[in-house]
Parts: sequence; structure tokens; C-alpha cells
Amino acid sequence: MQELKAEPPPESPSDSDPSSRLMARLIEEGFTTDVTEEDWKRYGETIFRRSEKISFTEGETIFIFTRVHGLNERILRQTSESVVNAYKARTVAGKALSVLQSTTVYHCLVADGDQPHNDLLTGYVTRAGGATFIPVIIVPEINQVIYPDLEEKVASVRPRVEYLQYLLGERLETVDMHRPTVQAIWVGLGAVGLLLLLILITLVHQLIG
Repeated sequence: MQELKAEPPPESPSDSDPSSRLMARLIEEGFTTDVTEEDWKRYGETIFRRSEKISFTEGETIFIFTRVHGLNERILRQTSESVVNAYKARTVAGKALSVLQSTTVYHCLVADGDQPHNDLLTGYVTRAGGATFIPVIIVPEINQVIYPDLEEKVASVRPRVEYLQYLLGERLETVDMHRPTVQAIWVGLGAVGLLLLLILITLVHQLIG
């Protein structure tokens, strides 16, 4: 009699380390990194990137993995501020065109130990200079992943968190995380067009007068 073996469902992968599981999935999704697995184990940091084509603009999705010892609120705040300062637009031109840019940065803090974390991440989610920053805590030893609270976030952040859940196999259907960005781009362009129209009308009135 043939023995039937149950196949594990995609939402319950055999690899119990969410960080390595996520890294493998990023490679499948077209992300690239210059850091080898040996360097990640030795130095505790690696970055995955993927260029994005969003409507008629360019974007980028970035995953930063940082191994953290003794994660606490102070370390969480300092690392979040550091990542925000590194990736937000700095120049005047960059800030002016930030509505046409879409950089999503997931900062995955890989914590050691076997104690569960209950950190509240919602307050660390930041939208600045054309980039959206989303912190994530991963505790590999107990297979724990902590996301920002979806119920408290605006529309531009929710699909980005849902996309991360999809990568980790916690959602079966893919998510278009750039849809709010496209909507924001058209709203921004409409505002710019209206401003230019008002300037033109003002100039015409001045010439006529």
C-alpha cells in the first residue's frame, strides 16, 4: 500500500528562522545583495535591493537586516533614526521631487535570545523625503516576527506591511504595495498643475492690467 505524505502548506515553511526564510524569498523575487552569507554571519548586516518601475517613475525597495544584541527601546529608536537619515532625500531638488519618488526601506532587526518581544513599532514608521521606513523585529530562535500595527497606519503603509507578510508566507495572495504611491503621484501632479495654472492666470491679469 502506498504511503501518503502530507505536503507542508506554504504558510508553514519548514525553515523556522524567519530571517533566512525571508532572505531566500527576496532572491526569488528579484532582489540582489553584494553581501555573502558568510559575511552576514560574521558582520551581522546585509542589504537587499530591487529597482521598481512605478507608473512613469522609478522607485526602489530595500531590505536591511541588522543583527542586534539586547534589543531595547533605545536601540530601536537610534537604529530607526539612523536608517531614516541615511535614505531620505537631502537636497532641495530631491525634496521637491519626493512625490515622484518611492523608496521603501524595511529595517529588519534580527534579535538574539529566546524571549518574545512585545515592542510597539507603529511610532517608528516614518514617511520622509520620498521614502517610507518600516521597522520589523525578527527573533529567529522562537520564530517570531513583529510588524507595525496595521490598524493604526495610513493607506500608504498598510500594503507595504502586507507585502512583507506575503513574502514570509503569511498571506497567500500577492499585494500591490505601490498602488497608494501611484495615487499620490497623480494627486501631487494635479496640485502642481493647479499651481502653475494659477500662476499663469496671475501673469495674464498683470499683462492685461
